[in-house]
Amino acid sequence: MIRSLRLFCDLVETRSFTTTGRRHYMTQSAVSQHLKALEAKLGHRLIERDRRHLAVTAHGRLVYDAAQEILWRYQQLERALAKPAKEVSGALRIAASLTVGLYVLPPYLTDFFRQYPRVDLRVTYLEVPEVYDAVLTRHADVGLVAFPEPHPQLIIQQFVRDRLVVIVPPTHPWAKLKRISLKRLNGQPFIAMQRGSLMRRAVDRIFERAQVDVGILHEFDNIELIKRAVEVRSGLAIVPLKTITTEIQAGTLKPLDVVEGPLQHPIGILTVRHHERSPATQKLITSLLAPEPVPEGMAAEA
Repeated sequence: MIRSLRLFCDLVETRSFTTTGRRHYMTQSAVSQHLKALEAKLGHRLIERDRRHLAVTAHGRLVYDAAQEILWRYQQLERALAKPAKEVSGALRIAASLTVGLYVLPPYLTDFFRQYPRVDLRVTYLEVPEVYDAVLTRHADVGLVAFPEPHPQLIIQQFVRDRLVVIVPPTHPWAKLKRISLKRLNGQPFIAMQRGSLMRRAVDRIFERAQVDVGILHEFDNIELIKRAVEVRSGLAIVPLKTITTEIQAGTLKPLDVVEGPLQHPIGILTVRHHERSPATQKLITSLLAPEPVPEGMAAEA
């Protein structure tokens, strides 16, 4: 019954037999059979189906609301019955956007592993909308995204507030500078993130406010390609400072702060509101909110 309720809740949230089946490693047909069995047991049709749409019936909405409470209570019961352990342990699932997961999260996870080696930590890199979905559907205990947007069902805590910087190769005439005005980027060849990404929208707003029009030469879907393009002098770019730690230490890229800045790159921790956190989840959040040691050579440039 518990499994059927979980499947039903996911079906209501995704409106898709295929997506629900994928989440539970089941076929679409198996999900349909679980739904039929649940409807037969409760004596009411819960989902109206046609070729294009799924609609939740009035009875289905009642069952969904009750199922959310039942599943939460069942989770509490499982934890209460579990044998208390001296060490923090158990599964912990993190969903993170690629940039946050690759460039910001690692030092925190190293420290967390050192303190809590018995935790089975799993990190999944997803597109930003998928991170929100994973947390809301409780397929992830914690989500991490840049430029977090408010959501009524989520608690958002500030993880890190990185800053955006202009990057140039060391041979560029501006490489000797520490700061630069956005106005000087007007007409400059520019390497951008792909359209529609949160980073691209943020940078576009920055240029719009400054009335700056750059010449976009390339658009990439990840920061690694942007950095490589700047290194070979294809153009300039704006990226989060934490994504170029290695290049700064190697001397292959030079960051320039913006005179009109600092330009913020906020990163948020997402958790479900009104949902009890496991000990491992709480310890992780505590670790993420702790100050990060500043690596040598990475002190903010004035």
